[in-house]
Formats: sequence, C-alpha cells, structure tokens
Amino acid sequence: MFEFLVADFNTPFAIALGSVLILGLFEGLGLLVGLSIMSLFDQFSPFEMEVDVELDGNVTSGGLTSVVGWLYLNKLPLLVWLVLFLSTFAIAGYSFNYLNLNWLTLALPSFMASIFAIFAAIVMTRTIGKPLAKLMPKNETSAVSADSFTGFVAKITIGKATQHSPAEAVLTDQFNQKHYVLVAPETSDEIFEQSQQVVLVEKQEKCWLAVKFNA
Repeated sequence: MFEFLVADFNTPFAIALGSVLILGLFEGLGLLVGLSIMSLFDQFSPFEMEVDVELDGNVTSGGLTSVVGWLYLNKLPLLVWLVLFLSTFAIAGYSFNYLNLNWLTLALPSFMASIFAIFAAIVMTRTIGKPLAKLMPKNETSAVSADSFTGFVAKITIGKATQHSPAEAVLTDQFNQKHYVLVAPETSDEIFEQSQQVVLVEKQEKCWLAVKFNA
C-alpha cells in the first residue's frame, strides 16, 4: 500500500496529502502556544468577504462573485477550505489511479489523473462545503449588515451598470472586510463603467442605487 501511495504517478496526490498533514501539524502546534494558523490564514485571506447579492438573468455580473460564492470560499475559514480541497483532490486522485490499476492494469500519466482529480475536488468541495459552512460559521464579531452600506464608496468590478441592468461592485467596510454588491445608477441617463467609483445611496430589493463618486 505504501508503495502505491508514493508511486511516481501518485506524486501530486502524495504532495496534497502531505500538505494536509503538515497544515494539521502546524495548527496543532500553534494551538499549544496560543496561535491559530486558521486565524492567521483568514486574516490575510483575499476571500474574507460576504457576497451580498443574488444574481438573476438581467444582471451584468459573474467572475469573482460567482466563483467565490459557488465554491463557498467566502463561507468557510480559508484553512478549512484548503484542507477540504486538498483532501478531496488526493482522495479522488488515488481512487482514480487505484481503479485504473485494477480494471485496466495500467497507470495513466499523473497529469491526466490530476485533471480528473481537480474537477472531482471542485465538485466535492462545494458539496461538502455547503453543509460544513452551516456547522462552522465564520467569526461574527465584525459582521456588518448589508443594509448599513448607505454612504459607502464602491468600485465597479465587472461590466457596466445601467438603471435596469445592475453590475457587480466591491466595497470595504470599517472592519476591512470586502463585500460584493450589485449597483445601478439612480437616474436613467447615467451609466457606471468598469473601475468607476460610486456612492451607495439606497438599498433596493435586488441591488443598490448609487450615484457617481466625486473625489
């Protein structure tokens, strides 16, 4: 069994599994001295955010919001998400190669098994991450209600916004947490372009009304 785990065609999965063990070891040692690696990861995580929008067919959005939300990167501590992804990647890869050896009596190149394992890990991470996020809510001490963003300056991230076609924008709250919202101009004759800064003025059912920010 050990020979199979460390075989050349299983190298990517051995590295992933080893990384999980190392992360677990560091977290355990850190807790002994009062330092949580999990908290450290979250402190510097670019995904420490809330995605405060629900997308529909009329929204000019996508990109980071969709990917982050779909993968639950914004709902789980980064270390937990990383361990989950690496673990499912290793399990999928080892299983794929084990079945190949037993059914086809051959081992496919590691890059082929890795491609399969990546797709499997993405699906498994989302599937497991959804119920796990409910069991492991993120720290609520700095939680900010999406209804309290009036007056905040946001930046259009993707596409352009018109009054009837909101676009995605990002803002940073007083706790330095990022929030992705949908914004639309307050007037029908105004258009917000990508990278333009706007001021949120009124929360609507599906988006925020905003006006151009004049620095």
